[in-house]
Amino acid sequence: MQQLMMVPDDAVVVGYDFSTGGVKALAFDLEGQTLAEVRLTTDLWTEGGVSELNLNQIEGQAHAATRGLASKLQEIGRLWDWVVAGISATHHSSGRLDHDHLQVRRAICWNDSTLAPYHAEGLGRLGGQIRAREITGGPWAARYSLSHWLKDEATLSKGDWQRTWRILSHGSLAGGYLTGNFDQTSVSSAASTGILDLRTGKYALSMLESLKSPGNRSLVKAQLPTILDMNIPVGPLEKGLCLSLGIEPGSAPLIFPASDDQQAGLAGGGAVDVGQLAIILGNSAVVNASAMAPPAGDDLDCMRLNWGPFLWMRCYTNGALFLNSILGTNPDWETLEKTGRLVPSGCNGVSVLPFVFPEPSLGVSAPRVDWSPDEPTDPALRFRASLEAIAFLIAVGVEAHEKNGQKISQISVSGGIAKSDLMLDILATLLNRPLERPRSFEGPALGAAAAALAGLESHRRCLAGNREPYTVADGVAKMVGFRQPALPQPAWRDGLVAGYHGFRQKLGIGL
Repeated sequence: MQQLMMVPDDAVVVGYDFSTGGVKALAFDLEGQTLAEVRLTTDLWTEGGVSELNLNQIEGQAHAATRGLASKLQEIGRLWDWVVAGISATHHSSGRLDHDHLQVRRAICWNDSTLAPYHAEGLGRLGGQIRAREITGGPWAARYSLSHWLKDEATLSKGDWQRTWRILSHGSLAGGYLTGNFDQTSVSSAASTGILDLRTGKYALSMLESLKSPGNRSLVKAQLPTILDMNIPVGPLEKGLCLSLGIEPGSAPLIFPASDDQQAGLAGGGAVDVGQLAIILGNSAVVNASAMAPPAGDDLDCMRLNWGPFLWMRCYTNGALFLNSILGTNPDWETLEKTGRLVPSGCNGVSVLPFVFPEPSLGVSAPRVDWSPDEPTDPALRFRASLEAIAFLIAVGVEAHEKNGQKISQISVSGGIAKSDLMLDILATLLNRPLERPRSFEGPALGAAAAALAGLESHRRCLAGNREPYTVADGVAKMVGFRQPALPQPAWRDGLVAGYHGFRQKLGIGL
């Protein structure tokens, strides 16, 4: 690990995490310890199967989170130590702005269930997944932003198409509201559009052949933001915002290009090298890995990391959202952890399919929370069966990575559900390998902060004439520490394997 040369030891690094469930702003010291935090809610528009986010809300969240965090840092005497910030935001989500930075339409989110028919139509017009792979190096799934523009052709007026100035990802929007620079995006965010050549890191404009109108293709080309290198700042915190917070504008913290939340989760899980896999157990359940090439098939999303390698991803909508639907809003976690550990592995044959929402990647087209043989009333049994169901989901994702050629050297687990030692012991046993546990449960926010630290150190070195980069791996080694790993429990193995086989059989997944 390289040593920091240009960033002082007392520096404060901030990580923003903009998600469809909420927004977090966390201030860290250089050891990854949390100094201050702000948490805000997010309201989505979901009527009719859409999942959309008002851009004015993103602006308000960015400013309110910054205001609250600055106040807390000032209370502890650390506001003037804040030097840099990174942003994590939901992958694939994006919206439209006009020249006054006003909303043309809300941001369409990655889990919008109305996109599938538009994607299918555009894929047919393009020439299928084979053609998409030729153009970008990877598959094009319905959740990518390109599908939004296909929907726009059917639902957005000609005037709104023409008055759009920028089409921006969730993270690029947040960066714009923090700095005033809306003419930027990151490699990571650009990869989520579906029109990035994953091999070159440049826009693959031939993907726009999927759009029906040549005029709309031309408009999109003009509305795309510039792709920034991760070591070039988006800009300093906006002057007016600084003045309102008591920050001298000339000493404003720099904001660096956004990470989509999957990239940030990789970094926050300490998994930035090829073969390292990160599982994020948040509202959605995600299996990510770094790789040197795209996956062999089309059953994983493939994106590009800001620092170079490819990112493979299997993202499930049903993570903590499923668990919350089973346990309610305020369960007694401590008691459930103790009593759930007493339930035999395999739950005496009781199981549940964890699909509060559809899960297209597994062929689940409608909600399906099915208990077998019957729904139990015992809270401990319900808890353990639900954890095992999430573990089965994750195991399918891990197998998909291996099937596509991933040689896994390490698995780390972060996110809210990772606070459950029982969950991690179940998952470690099913996967039959130890699981690394980061000290911090704030994977995406910490990962965005570590990437921003690397960007700042490299940027300052470059300004001083030193061309040796400080890598994201260096930043992660500095800020991301680990606790004792979760280990397989041999006595649980047979029960879990039997349950996993039953889970796959119910879903028609071959073994």
